[in-house]
Amino acid sequence: MRLLTRAFGGAHATKDVDAIMRQALLATLDRDLDRAEQLLSRAVRIDSGDVEVFLALARLFRMRGEIGRAIRIHQNLLLRTDLDTDQRVEVVADLAADFQQGGFIQRAIASYEETLGHEPKHRVAMQALVRLYGEARDFERAIAMARRLARAKGENSNLVEAGLLVDMADAARAEGRNSDARKAAKRALRKDRGLVRGWITLGELEAERGRTKAALAAWLQVPKIDRRSGSLVYPQLEATFAALGRPRDFERFLRELLGEKPDDLEARLALARTLSARGESDAATAEIRTVLDKDSDDLAALAMLGRSLLAERRDGEANRLLAELLDSLERRGLLHAAEPLV
Repeated sequence: MRLLTRAFGGAHATKDVDAIMRQALLATLDRDLDRAEQLLSRAVRIDSGDVEVFLALARLFRMRGEIGRAIRIHQNLLLRTDLDTDQRVEVVADLAADFQQGGFIQRAIASYEETLGHEPKHRVAMQALVRLYGEARDFERAIAMARRLARAKGENSNLVEAGLLVDMADAARAEGRNSDARKAAKRALRKDRGLVRGWITLGELEAERGRTKAALAAWLQVPKIDRRSGSLVYPQLEATFAALGRPRDFERFLRELLGEKPDDLEARLALARTLSARGESDAATAEIRTVLDKDSDDLAALAMLGRSLLAERRDGEANRLLAELLDSLERRGLLHAAEPLV
């Protein structure tokens, strides 16, 4: 078909298509996708033998979420007998991307595997398969593909493997296979000792086994690795120290963290909660106000201070704090007028 176009349209047709493609690119960059579709459709009419124009049009449909139209274009292209090897690989890879975006996991996997059959080092296909195998809960194949991709890129796959292994642990746990889940979590942490999700999952699994000290040891790693993630385990740590008959050790642990990093607001709020629960309201309030001195819009601190003031029947101060809380919510764009009921 392209030869016929060349014979009857010649270089003029090629020039027209190239100009239209440039205009379509500009329209896409301007996010005028309707205009881009009009231009690409016009290019197809001028030269129906140009595979690149069809690929561009299909990608535009996928960008707009019109997966069915994109799939049809790619499937029709694969029926053509004039595609060279590189073009066929590109079409199959794009069809796989259609299936992936459309949620057709197994069809996407099959198409990406076909892509790798033609081009074994196709990085986009390998990267997609790592994710898709994970979504299909075929974690061992996902890990093998992650290693293959890392070798192709000259990188180390440990961090990606660790994340997949935690996903494997979560899946096994959801299926009631806690022994397999624990093994997967430990494999993950051998790959990446700094993986917060891994320590949290391992702590939960150890707690479910009744191994309280092992759970405590796992959860204690979290704030040491990432202070911002401390709030994810502080309630568990407090309850676990109490279960071991060492409730004051939780406070000591928090004070050690604050001694190393005084501006750790998450640890300071956890300390305030602990002090408040013991009835040491003045000490708790002092910690909360330290947080608010650093961040006057900290919603958790404002809410905690408000509860404390209400509990102490300091209504005037509580009302002023409520006004501050509303101002903070408004500054964050969290206060919106409700839609009128019809």
